[in-house]
Amino acid sequence: MLRLSRSISSSIPRWARFQSTNAAAAKSEAAEEAEIVVGRCLQPAQQHPRTHDIPVANIHFRSHSPRLLELFTHFASHAASSLGIPTSKTIFLPTQRRLWTVIRSPFVYKKSQENFERKVHKRAIKAWDADPEVVEQWVKYLRVNMLGGVAMKVTRWEHLPLGVGQSRLRDVELMVKPSVEEQIRNLGEEILKEELPPTQSKPTSPSTS
Repeated sequence: MLRLSRSISSSIPRWARFQSTNAAAAKSEAAEEAEIVVGRCLQPAQQHPRTHDIPVANIHFRSHSPRLLELFTHFASHAASSLGIPTSKTIFLPTQRRLWTVIRSPFVYKKSQENFERKVHKRAIKAWDADPEVVEQWVKYLRVNMLGGVAMKVTRWEHLPLGVGQSRLRDVELMVKPSVEEQIRNLGEEILKEELPPTQSKPTSPSTS
């Protein structure tokens, strides 16, 4: 048996052996990508290349906690990468800061005051060259898995074909324009008014006192 296996392996050419090993390696890589790998979500999301540079969506995120904001934007970018949406990296927007002063004690001790501060951190992600249905699924997925303490505002653009204004104008004209039955009825009433003599007014009966 050993001699037979050696003779079979020696009869296989060297290039065929290399192709089989490469195919096995490719299959293993595809299977490994399909499997869940611990720690893959910690890496930055894959950026898909743009095809036509047509903007389709713009998402703004707001939160008082920068850590929650970074976590949710990382989650949103990975979700867009999984759906094949070309997106930008997380854009850092200016932080909104608000200060106000409150008196600690009234009357004599009103000079004792306390200052309060509130910061609103903002981030944004832009998306290009994606189907509106895919963008809708992405936004729904983010809203379902919304993180507490993070607000989200979505702005979407839908691109319509040329000549959509004329088609909509025709639809409106058909809705406003009366139907054939109404036109025939109106024409019949006009003919009756023109052909028939005007009705004489009936004499009023004298009022009895």
